[in-house]
Amino acid sequence: MSQQMSVTQALAELKLLRKRFTTVLEGAQFITVKTKTRQLDVEAFGRNATASYQSYRDLLARYNRIKAAIVASNATAKVTIGGKEYTIAEAVERKRSIDQERVCLQLMRQQYKMANDDYERHQRAQQERLDRLMMQELGKDNKTNVEVVNGLSAAFLKENTAVLVDPLKLEERIKEYSKELEDFETNVDWVLSESNGRITLTV
Repeated sequence: MSQQMSVTQALAELKLLRKRFTTVLEGAQFITVKTKTRQLDVEAFGRNATASYQSYRDLLARYNRIKAAIVASNATAKVTIGGKEYTIAEAVERKRSIDQERVCLQLMRQQYKMANDDYERHQRAQQERLDRLMMQELGKDNKTNVEVVNGLSAAFLKENTAVLVDPLKLEERIKEYSKELEDFETNVDWVLSESNGRITLTV
Protein backbone atom coordinates (compact mmCIF):
# COMPACT_ATOMS: atom_id res chain seq x y z
CA MET A 1 0.00 0.00 0.00
CA SER A 2 1.49 3.33 -1.09
CA GLN A 3 1.82 6.31 1.20
CA GLN A 4 2.21 10.04 0.59
CA MET A 5 4.83 12.01 2.53
CA SER A 6 6.93 15.12 2.13
CA VAL A 7 10.66 14.84 1.49
CA THR A 8 11.21 16.31 4.97
CA GLN A 9 9.16 13.49 6.49
CA ALA A 10 11.00 10.95 4.33
CA LEU A 11 14.41 12.19 5.46
CA ALA A 12 13.32 12.05 9.09
CA GLU A 13 12.10 8.48 8.63
CA LEU A 14 15.39 7.44 7.00
CA LYS A 15 17.21 8.72 10.08
CA LEU A 16 14.86 6.74 12.33
CA LEU A 17 15.25 3.61 10.22
CA ARG A 18 19.05 3.80 10.49
CA LYS A 19 18.69 3.78 14.30
CA ARG A 20 16.32 0.82 14.10
CA PHE A 21 18.82 -1.13 11.97
CA THR A 22 21.32 -0.79 14.79
CA THR A 23 18.81 -1.82 17.44
CA VAL A 24 17.64 -4.90 15.51
CA LEU A 25 21.13 -6.09 14.65
CA GLU A 26 22.49 -5.54 18.16
CA GLY A 27 19.75 -7.81 19.53
CA ALA A 28 19.91 -10.39 16.75
CA GLN A 29 21.50 -13.82 16.95
CA PHE A 30 21.23 -15.81 13.74
CA ILE A 31 23.25 -18.88 14.63
CA THR A 32 24.57 -20.60 17.75
CA VAL A 33 25.95 -23.89 19.07
CA LYS A 34 23.98 -26.24 21.33
CA THR A 35 25.95 -28.58 23.55
CA LYS A 36 25.26 -30.80 26.50
CA THR A 37 26.27 -28.05 28.87
CA ARG A 38 24.72 -25.25 26.83
CA GLN A 39 21.05 -26.15 26.68
CA LEU A 40 18.87 -24.38 24.17
CA ASP A 41 15.25 -24.31 23.06
CA VAL A 42 15.97 -24.82 19.36
CA GLU A 43 12.47 -23.93 18.20
CA ALA A 44 12.36 -20.71 20.20
CA PHE A 45 15.86 -19.80 18.98
CA GLY A 46 14.75 -20.43 15.41
CA ARG A 47 11.67 -18.25 15.80
CA ASN A 48 13.72 -15.42 17.30
CA ALA A 49 16.45 -15.65 14.65
CA THR A 50 13.87 -15.66 11.87
CA ALA A 51 11.96 -12.74 13.42
CA SER A 52 15.16 -10.68 13.81
CA TYR A 53 16.17 -11.35 10.24
CA GLN A 54 12.69 -10.55 8.94
CA SER A 55 12.57 -7.33 10.96
CA TYR A 56 15.87 -6.28 9.44
CA ARG A 57 14.71 -7.14 5.91
CA ASP A 58 11.45 -5.24 6.38
CA LEU A 59 13.29 -2.17 7.65
CA LEU A 60 15.75 -2.40 4.75
CA ALA A 61 12.95 -2.69 2.18
CA ARG A 62 11.23 0.37 3.66
CA TYR A 63 14.51 2.29 3.76
CA ASN A 64 15.28 1.45 0.14
CA ARG A 65 11.80 2.43 -1.07
CA ILE A 66 12.01 5.81 0.66
CA LYS A 67 15.58 6.42 -0.48
CA ALA A 68 14.70 5.54 -4.09
CA ALA A 69 11.71 7.91 -4.01
CA ILE A 70 13.91 10.74 -2.72
CA VAL A 71 16.60 10.07 -5.34
CA ALA A 72 14.02 10.02 -8.15
CA SER A 73 12.44 13.25 -6.91
CA ASN A 74 15.81 14.97 -6.48
CA ALA A 75 16.79 14.10 -10.04
CA THR A 76 13.81 15.94 -11.53
CA ALA A 77 12.54 18.57 -9.04
CA LYS A 78 14.01 22.03 -9.71
CA VAL A 79 15.01 24.87 -7.40
CA THR A 80 16.52 28.31 -8.06
CA ILE A 81 19.48 29.42 -5.94
CA GLY A 82 21.26 32.72 -6.52
CA GLY A 83 19.42 33.21 -9.80
CA LYS A 84 20.56 29.84 -11.19
CA GLU A 85 18.34 26.79 -11.68
CA TYR A 86 19.42 23.38 -10.33
CA THR A 87 17.83 20.01 -9.89
CA ILE A 88 17.78 19.24 -6.19
CA ALA A 89 20.39 16.53 -6.82
CA GLU A 90 22.68 19.11 -8.44
CA ALA A 91 22.19 21.57 -5.58
CA VAL A 92 22.88 18.89 -2.96
CA GLU A 93 26.02 17.76 -4.79
CA ARG A 94 27.29 21.32 -5.21
CA LYS A 95 26.75 21.93 -1.50
CA ARG A 96 28.67 18.75 -0.71
CA SER A 97 31.62 19.57 -2.99
CA ILE A 98 31.75 23.37 -2.66
CA ASP A 99 35.04 23.21 -0.72
CA GLN A 100 36.71 22.31 -4.02
CA GLU A 101 35.32 25.49 -5.56
CA ARG A 102 36.68 27.49 -2.64
CA VAL A 103 40.12 25.99 -3.31
CA CYS A 104 39.97 27.23 -6.91
CA LEU A 105 38.80 30.70 -5.84
CA GLN A 106 41.58 30.96 -3.26
CA LEU A 107 44.15 29.93 -5.89
CA MET A 108 42.83 32.61 -8.25
CA ARG A 109 43.15 35.24 -5.50
CA GLN A 110 46.69 34.15 -4.62
CA GLN A 111 47.84 34.14 -8.23
CA TYR A 112 46.20 37.51 -8.92
CA LYS A 113 48.01 39.10 -5.96
CA MET A 114 51.36 37.46 -6.79
CA ALA A 115 51.21 38.45 -10.47
CA ASN A 116 50.23 42.05 -9.68
CA ASP A 117 52.93 42.34 -6.99
CA ASP A 118 55.48 40.95 -9.46
CA TYR A 119 54.31 43.34 -12.17
CA GLU A 120 54.51 46.34 -9.87
CA ARG A 121 58.01 45.34 -8.67
CA HIS A 122 59.14 45.07 -12.28
CA GLN A 123 57.63 48.48 -13.10
CA ARG A 124 59.39 50.14 -10.16
CA ALA A 125 62.73 48.50 -10.99
CA GLN A 126 62.35 49.46 -14.65
CA GLN A 127 61.63 53.08 -13.77
CA GLU A 128 64.65 53.20 -11.48
CA ARG A 129 66.89 51.81 -14.24
CA LEU A 130 65.46 54.29 -16.73
CA ASP A 131 66.01 57.17 -14.31
CA ARG A 132 69.66 56.13 -13.86
CA LEU A 133 70.13 55.81 -17.62
CA MET A 134 68.66 59.28 -18.19
CA MET A 135 70.84 60.78 -15.46
CA GLN A 136 73.91 59.28 -17.12
CA GLU A 137 72.88 60.61 -20.51
CA LEU A 138 72.05 64.05 -19.16
CA GLY A 139 75.29 64.13 -17.19
CA LYS A 140 77.48 63.84 -20.25
CA ASP A 141 79.67 66.79 -21.15
CA ASN A 142 78.13 67.40 -24.54
CA LYS A 143 74.75 69.02 -24.81
CA THR A 144 72.15 66.26 -24.83
CA ASN A 145 69.59 66.38 -27.61
CA VAL A 146 65.98 66.05 -26.38
CA GLU A 147 65.16 63.77 -29.30
CA VAL A 148 68.05 61.51 -28.37
CA VAL A 149 66.84 61.30 -24.78
CA ASN A 150 63.26 60.58 -25.86
CA GLY A 151 64.44 57.97 -28.37
CA LEU A 152 66.64 56.30 -25.75
CA SER A 153 63.77 56.27 -23.24
CA ALA A 154 61.31 54.80 -25.79
CA ALA A 155 63.81 52.12 -26.86
CA PHE A 156 64.48 51.17 -23.22
CA LEU A 157 60.79 50.91 -22.37
CA LYS A 158 60.06 48.87 -25.51
CA GLU A 159 62.82 46.45 -24.63
CA ASN A 160 62.06 46.13 -20.91
CA THR A 161 58.31 46.60 -20.48
CA ALA A 162 56.50 43.89 -18.50
CA VAL A 163 53.05 42.76 -19.61
CA LEU A 164 50.44 41.37 -17.25
CA VAL A 165 48.97 38.40 -19.14
CA ASP A 166 45.41 38.14 -17.85
CA PRO A 167 43.20 36.25 -20.35
CA LEU A 168 40.45 35.62 -17.79
CA LYS A 169 40.29 39.25 -16.59
CA LEU A 170 40.92 37.66 -13.23
CA GLU A 171 39.89 40.51 -10.91
CA GLU A 172 36.43 40.59 -12.49
CA ARG A 173 36.21 36.78 -12.55
CA ILE A 174 37.14 36.60 -8.84
CA LYS A 175 34.38 39.09 -7.95
CA GLU A 176 31.81 37.16 -10.00
CA TYR A 177 32.84 33.78 -8.60
CA SER A 178 32.94 35.09 -5.01
CA LYS A 179 29.41 36.48 -5.37
CA GLU A 180 28.17 33.26 -6.98
CA LEU A 181 29.53 31.11 -4.12
CA GLU A 182 28.27 33.53 -1.47
CA ASP A 183 24.77 33.60 -3.00
CA PHE A 184 24.70 29.80 -3.22
CA GLU A 185 25.95 29.17 0.32
CA THR A 186 23.65 31.83 1.81
CA ASN A 187 20.52 30.43 0.18
CA VAL A 188 21.02 26.70 -0.45
CA ASP A 189 19.91 25.41 2.96
CA TRP A 190 16.65 27.33 3.22
CA VAL A 191 15.79 26.71 -0.45
CA LEU A 192 16.30 22.96 -0.03
CA SER A 193 14.43 22.96 3.28
CA GLU A 194 11.48 24.80 1.75
CA SER A 195 11.51 22.46 -1.22
CA ASN A 196 11.68 19.34 0.98
CA GLY A 197 8.63 20.50 2.91
CA ARG A 198 6.70 21.25 -0.27
CA ILE A 199 7.49 18.24 -2.48
CA THR A 200 5.40 15.12 -1.89
CA LEU A 201 6.65 11.57 -2.48
CA THR A 202 4.72 8.36 -3.00
CA VAL A 203 6.35 5.52 -1.06
